[in-house]
Amino acid sequence: MSNTSTPAAMAISPGTFHGITLVGAVVAAVTTFVTLAAALPAWAMFLGWVGYNSRGQTVREGLANLVALLLGIVFGAGTALLIGWLTPHVGNLATPLAVFADVVLVLSLRALPGINNPLAYFLGLISFFAASQPPTPSLLAGLVAAGVLGALGGGISNVLQGRLAR
Repeated sequence: MSNTSTPAAMAISPGTFHGITLVGAVVAAVTTFVTLAAALPAWAMFLGWVGYNSRGQTVREGLANLVALLLGIVFGAGTALLIGWLTPHVGNLATPLAVFADVVLVLSLRALPGINNPLAYFLGLISFFAASQPPTPSLLAGLVAAGVLGALGGGISNVLQGRLAR
């Protein structure tokens, strides 16, 4: 589950290729077990994993991606509150207006050094809205925890796969 591309994968031995695959699968299974044991949603963990790996190959880049994903979760909660506030005033236009504001914010942040990954922000927004619950501290804590576990799994997988590939 690393960012190893198919052409690069072809340049390694079949044994190493399969070893890298097994490392990703084992780390994903263990991360899923821990996530479920903590009563967190596995789908949110996988969004954290994907967010961590959405741009760059280094741990530093992965952590920056994680920060963007976590901010996206917070933006999602803010958007839900904005929709609730706007609905009595503009009715069915509330959601499109809030989405417009989200997209302006997220795409403007692509100019911010370090955490300028719109895909990771959108994955955080998806994580919040996929939960289909009101923005509560416990929901946000659960989504953040699941995202962090996913990013941790993604990072561990990348490091172990990189060592195996050398």
